[in-house]
Amino acid sequence: MRVMLTGGAGYIGTELVYRLSAEPGISDILVYDNLCKGNYNLFTGLRKVPGNKVRFVQADILDSRSLRQSMQGMDVVFHLAAKVETPFADQNAHDFEQTNHWGTAELVYAAEALKLPRLIYLSSQQVYGQGEVTSADHLRVPDSFYAISKMRGEAHVLRLMQKLPVQLVRCANLYGYSKNLRFESHINQLIFDAHFSNRISIHGDPDHILSYISLYRTVEVLAQLALVDRPSASYNLSHRQLSTRDVVDALREFYPGLETISVDQHIPLRNLTMQCDARLAVLLPADTTLREDIAKFRQLFTFNPGQ
Repeated sequence: MRVMLTGGAGYIGTELVYRLSAEPGISDILVYDNLCKGNYNLFTGLRKVPGNKVRFVQADILDSRSLRQSMQGMDVVFHLAAKVETPFADQNAHDFEQTNHWGTAELVYAAEALKLPRLIYLSSQQVYGQGEVTSADHLRVPDSFYAISKMRGEAHVLRLMQKLPVQLVRCANLYGYSKNLRFESHINQLIFDAHFSNRISIHGDPDHILSYISLYRTVEVLAQLALVDRPSASYNLSHRQLSTRDVVDALREFYPGLETISVDQHIPLRNLTMQCDARLAVLLPADTTLREDIAKFRQLFTFNPGQ
């Protein structure tokens, strides 16, 4: 099997490359990334990809010629490339549009022309906007430039679904370790600040609830989607519902003297909870608590301040 990952050097892509490289049935892994965020950690370090099955193409998702050449002969393409700017999801609308909307359109045009055997597209729960989401048929009401651009990208993927095998996965908020770590991700930032500063900032209502899933679980589900044929459909992928207060309470077990600074705590925020699709829930690894996830994350810090 030959697999290509757009955005393959990013937060998710880096860990997915390691996971897929362990599969004997996968002979070729192509990482397609423009490295615009300086994601070089996949290429260096003591942690190595076994064998010589990984290749790299540095190119932009909007470069239709390079994109089409790279997709030629692939069995599965993961479309992970996206502009994600937490917490600046409502700035620079043009940038979001170019990458998340028109970049996805270019990939879909290429997939259609090449008759790609399978596309797996990673979208976001943010396309729903707010509310309690129980199925992928839930009304989508995006409320940020980022979410709007992802929904517009989805429109191209949904059109392709009528012609080719496609899995569209709307993913909950991510947290957890990657060699190309995103510290602006909410829980990652809280863990980092708690560990090294013993102080965290809480913006808005601390009881605001969102759906989350660890990077480890996300990568495992995506890998299983590549290895086993599944119906063309839209899927929701999540694991647990958490408020900021829940995360802070878990952090206090590790950092009893943790200082918290509340900013605009009186401002209500809209909850967004998403139930995991039963067809993906069966692929999730064995369950762990949030405390266990934080403990695993802490083990990967290079030092403990004051110890």
